[in-house]
Amino acid sequence: MKRKLLLALFAIISLGCFADSQPTDAQRRDNLFVYNGMLFSIQKFVSTSSQDNAVEFCGWTTKTDLSTDAKKDEALADAQFNAVRKVGEITIPETVTAAVTYGGVLQGSATYKVIMLRANLFRAADTNVTSQITKITIPKTVEHIESRCFDQCENMTEFVIEGATDGTSQLKEIDSHAFLNCKKLASITLPNSVTYLGDDDPNSIEGSGVFEGCESFTSFKFPSSYASNNLPSFIFKNCKNLATIDWNGYNPKRLNSCAFWNCDKITWSQVPQSVEELGDECFYDCAALTSVDLSKIKKMGTGVFWGTPLTSVEWPAAVTEIPARTFWACGQLTTIKGIPGQPGAWDNITKIGENAFNMCALTTIKLPAELKTIDAQAFRSCDHLATVDYGTKVETIGDGAFWSTGALKKFFFKGSVKTLGANAFRESGLTCVHLKGDMTIGKEAFMDCKSLKYVEFPATSSATQPLTYVAEGMFAGCTSLPFITLPSTVTEIKANAFNGCSHLNYVNILAETPATLTTNAFDNTPKNVYVKASKLSAYQSNADWNTLNLKDTYEQRLNTKYATFTHDFPVDFVAANGRDAMEAYVGKSTYKVTQPTKIQKILKMTKATSIAANEGVILAGTPGTTYTYRIAESAVAKLADNKVMPVREDTLLYQTETDGKSNWTLQSDYKLHLTQDAKTIYCGRAYVHETNETGVQGAKSVVFGLSLDDEDGNMTNDATGIESIDAAGKADEDNVYYTISGVRVVNPTEKGVYIKNGKKVIVR
Repeated sequence: MKRKLLLALFAIISLGCFADSQPTDAQRRDNLFVYNGMLFSIQKFVSTSSQDNAVEFCGWTTKTDLSTDAKKDEALADAQFNAVRKVGEITIPETVTAAVTYGGVLQGSATYKVIMLRANLFRAADTNVTSQITKITIPKTVEHIESRCFDQCENMTEFVIEGATDGTSQLKEIDSHAFLNCKKLASITLPNSVTYLGDDDPNSIEGSGVFEGCESFTSFKFPSSYASNNLPSFIFKNCKNLATIDWNGYNPKRLNSCAFWNCDKITWSQVPQSVEELGDECFYDCAALTSVDLSKIKKMGTGVFWGTPLTSVEWPAAVTEIPARTFWACGQLTTIKGIPGQPGAWDNITKIGENAFNMCALTTIKLPAELKTIDAQAFRSCDHLATVDYGTKVETIGDGAFWSTGALKKFFFKGSVKTLGANAFRESGLTCVHLKGDMTIGKEAFMDCKSLKYVEFPATSSATQPLTYVAEGMFAGCTSLPFITLPSTVTEIKANAFNGCSHLNYVNILAETPATLTTNAFDNTPKNVYVKASKLSAYQSNADWNTLNLKDTYEQRLNTKYATFTHDFPVDFVAANGRDAMEAYVGKSTYKVTQPTKIQKILKMTKATSIAANEGVILAGTPGTTYTYRIAESAVAKLADNKVMPVREDTLLYQTETDGKSNWTLQSDYKLHLTQDAKTIYCGRAYVHETNETGVQGAKSVVFGLSLDDEDGNMTNDATGIESIDAAGKADEDNVYYTISGVRVVNPTEKGVYIKNGKKVIVR
């Protein structure tokens, strides 16, 4: 008999670690008994006289027949059924005295301490029953409250642990979700004996959630006995009114996932100084979290501050990745930067995770210098984001990274970018796009960019810029796009690439061989498709291309005697279709005449028969006349010293640039005037960028005169220099004179001999 008892004792001792390893129903039924309508399961039996006998409380039942396993299971189910339906105040007994069968042997009358409360005992969740329990009192003998014991006792306003304040309670362990959704429980006093509050493993899927959904909690005090390194996951999730926490000497290193999820009144002041790690979504939707101090944070999970009202954040140097969803829906976040005094803070970040800043209020951002990856939807729906500055190491811009960023007008793809994901800039406010070669582009990357007016593809050399396709739906719905030039390397234009581009009037094709056109590539929207003259027949013989309006010659009407011009493809100025070739001039040098109040410059112009892509020129001709030009048959070298600068996108010019040069624009008097105020010059035009001489900014009515070459490209050496001005320019205004050496002067004040309208004039 003693041997049998000893073996039984060893078996029970092996169950000693209760935390989330509570008995199964199969284990419970081995030693069940009913006493006064209550069901108990013996957990420990020493002897009939021992004070250490222990039971688990299993509920209330009218089933007294426990002769078979089936009968026992029926009693267990009945006990839980009745517990859930209890009403009002409940008190769990401290001890029970009964003569019971243990280990198959009838024992004499013995006293048993109630040390455990059965898992799911009062759990109303999923029962279609609304718990009517208002108060529960448990005895000081209870050591272990099993998981979900009081789950959804939503009318319970009081929970009393006897001996919690005088040190006699023996409670050590409260399993996961024990008080889940006890919505009216305003407070709980835990004894300074509790060492376990649910699963504290950072990688746990279920986590702790001991007080999850206790919406009426306003404050909480940890027992001094609790010392886990990790604040358990979900422990205060949905405690909407929890505002203050007394850590009572507890110094966690980590806040596990969702620890304060949707705690509307928690602020950073409640976070202990010991915390170094923040788990996934631990402050999700915390409505009062307006500021944080991350100076001691070394590790961070995903979605930590998702949906919070943060306005600005200083990032710690120890965390070199902004995890996914970190600031998603932080609708007031306007600023993020590194923590001052922490070397490498911010700039050492190598990755911005998916949805990291989705729906933030950022207006401008300077991305980290070491950044390599902008993950999917990282800045999606950042409606106010107007400026993005990034370094030379970014390689990947993920799917939808800047989707729906209406304020973002410009984004330049630098040499480091290798991958542009699908929908990357869909529905953004981009007005211009400068692409690059060696870049994989996903479908619909710029779809519905309704302000997009200019797209620059890489240079035409297949050796250096091997962009071979226009992706599916890449520019679909770009209703403001007026023209596009496709490089010689493009061999396929995929489905719907330009579908719905209702204002796409001109398409320039540089490829020698017609590219493959996939379904609805152009949606029949381009009015004119221009190809090289030598390749027109090849395109006309291609059935797909021949459905479009193919041409080999541009005809352009010149409405003024001078105009500026540039194109994103190389141009040959040739006579065709019975019309004269457009006359174009490049500016190669300047000289000046200085007077007391004026500085005048003369731009010597050289006639060009061909220009490189994005080369600026000044046109000259007869107003109202139509001239012709074509896509150049071969590459044209770019001039190194041309002072006429092309405009590839609408550009705001200022008088003086950071390089010490001034900007001059052709104005209605057909002269180049120094830009006095900020002036917008439009795509396809050009301006003159010239050294800013001393005194220029203070001079009034300063202009550039134009000196055009003859058709042979040589300046005339006439004594007056007047023949170097085109015929339309000989009858200049009354205030224009020329020096004997041919220099154009406006209202000369210096004494000397001048020429005006071919006659000698002396200024005394």
